[in-house]
Amino acid sequence: MTMNRRDILKLVAGSSLSAFMPALARAQSVGGGSGYKAIVTLFLYGGNDSNNMIVPTDARYADYASIRGGSIALEQSALVPLQGTSYGLHPALSPLASIWDEGALNWVFNSGPLLQPLTREQYETRPDLRPANLFSHDAQQNLWQTAGAASELPTGWLGRVGDRLIDAGLRAPSISLAGAQRAMIGDRNSPLLISGSNLERRGYDPDDMGTAAIARRNAVDTMMAASQSATLSEITTAIMRGDIDAGLQLNTILNSDQSAVDAAFVDPDGAAVTGSLADQLKRVARLIEGRTQLNATRQTFMVSTGGFDNHRGQAGTHAGLLANVGRCVYGFYNALKALGMENDVVLFTMSDFNRVCKGNGSAGSDHAWGSHHFVVGGGLQPNQLLGQFPTLAMGGPSDARSDGRWIPTTSIEEYGGALVRWLGVSDADMPYVFPNWSNWNGGGRGPVGLFA
Repeated sequence: MTMNRRDILKLVAGSSLSAFMPALARAQSVGGGSGYKAIVTLFLYGGNDSNNMIVPTDARYADYASIRGGSIALEQSALVPLQGTSYGLHPALSPLASIWDEGALNWVFNSGPLLQPLTREQYETRPDLRPANLFSHDAQQNLWQTAGAASELPTGWLGRVGDRLIDAGLRAPSISLAGAQRAMIGDRNSPLLISGSNLERRGYDPDDMGTAAIARRNAVDTMMAASQSATLSEITTAIMRGDIDAGLQLNTILNSDQSAVDAAFVDPDGAAVTGSLADQLKRVARLIEGRTQLNATRQTFMVSTGGFDNHRGQAGTHAGLLANVGRCVYGFYNALKALGMENDVVLFTMSDFNRVCKGNGSAGSDHAWGSHHFVVGGGLQPNQLLGQFPTLAMGGPSDARSDGRWIPTTSIEEYGGALVRWLGVSDADMPYVFPNWSNWNGGGRGPVGLFA
């Protein structure tokens, strides 16, 4: 097939920083929406033990403590109450309790990859209804990110959202602060990857007034200004210029000393929150702050943190990990409030899988399946506990085996569907974003009630 200049430009534009330039972000609305909206994915790598994130405080606590065992069960007196409910949070997640009190925190119980609604009996007798490669880190990360269930897909469901945003006229609506993530790859959507540290303009920094730096910039400018005889050279030159211009613009946003983000990115005690996850979320907040400069109206972001594969000595390690998550999410939400954007941005969690509810012999826990997740945003329907909490009984109706590997009762489609519908994805486009949508749309199933 012969490719003309326009074809080649379309092919390479999405892989370049120049794709982020506001001149190319044409659309001002998606799916009939208006204004600005963004969703932020927080992926907890390693398989987060969500059994200890949110715990029943009623009669079910005794079942929880009995199954978990003394090495990893939380003391009931240590749980932070979720006001108005019979649940409490891990004490390390106490910063989230105040967000709940504001009506800006929801929980989705027992979610995970599913082909269709599945009972314990069906799990035992119909292996064809089980998602591919259960309990495997790589496979389950990919199923969560692609919503493939039966098999891993080459594109992610957030990437397919990006495809539809691009179809509506936006460019580079997806931005990852967590490196390359399959969740954000689409057929046409190429996520912009930004490191957790500052962008560096190596060899072309207009603030560097050294003799060698000036000579280098002049040489690059001369090369890019020269007439190009070949189409590919012309395209390459255009991309280089676009990348330099886009890099300068992003640097202005990410490194501005006029930003309101850093001062607001604090924990409940007013202390600055630092670290890798904090840096990622600060940069997301700065990009949201700079949305007008970028002419952005719909965006998806991804951040991540790891270390959750705790087969040994889980209690202290997990508490430290959750403390970091709690403080960072609190700081991020506080920054959104400082920007006046808390109603227009939603953060939600994903992870490989939950852990086995029964502790193992090494004071840790092993790989499981259905997991609990939280969603933060001022535009949520307040204080929702969505989905079905599993029956805390080994070998019971919720257990895939006999040790507390919960069979999900809320699919990725139902969880993610609520988020992308709020973002502006139309009902007609839901089967494109979620290929298995027909099994989760109708008959009492559908997006969970995150939003009013």
